[in-house]
Amino acid sequence: MKGPVPREDAPRHIPAGRPARPTTLGHMSDDPEPDEPLHQRLHAIFDGQVMNYGAYNLLYASGSARHLDDAVVQHQSPDQHHFIIGYRRAPAELVIAPFDPAAMEPLGLPMPADNTNTVALQLFPERRVRIETTSGSRFDLQVSPLVEVPTARGEEILEQEDDVEDFAEFIRHQVV
Repeated sequence: MKGPVPREDAPRHIPAGRPARPTTLGHMSDDPEPDEPLHQRLHAIFDGQVMNYGAYNLLYASGSARHLDDAVVQHQSPDQHHFIIGYRRAPAELVIAPFDPAAMEPLGLPMPADNTNTVALQLFPERRVRIETTSGSRFDLQVSPLVEVPTARGEEILEQEDDVEDFAEFIRHQVV
């Protein structure tokens, strides 16, 4: 029988309130192992950057980001094409976290988008989304139910059908 679990290995506390709906991005992890599935490695990237990470549903997106505010630009990589989107309904908020899929590392600070800083939130056909904030950041993103993510292991498949539908429903109900 094992002894007590050391404090640094204790599981993270999930905030009280309505828990996030389970997603195919899977269970959260503090320290991704090289043999962990893609969804767990993506969760670890998001969880390591966002407070109350357990309150968000997660989704992978590809696309582009443009940042005009110098205060934002200094914290972002200029070449952002892969994103983890966290979204929650109460309070309604999006967090867009750019990352490098080959290194499985963040490519800048996560960008929040909520009712205080969002100037445009549009859902286009073929699951394209545009998000613009008051700081001059614009994200043109594509979300797909089945996507190949180019990682150091090669093209890894991520299934997120239910998540894409739920995200589209979330976007349709937001008022900007």
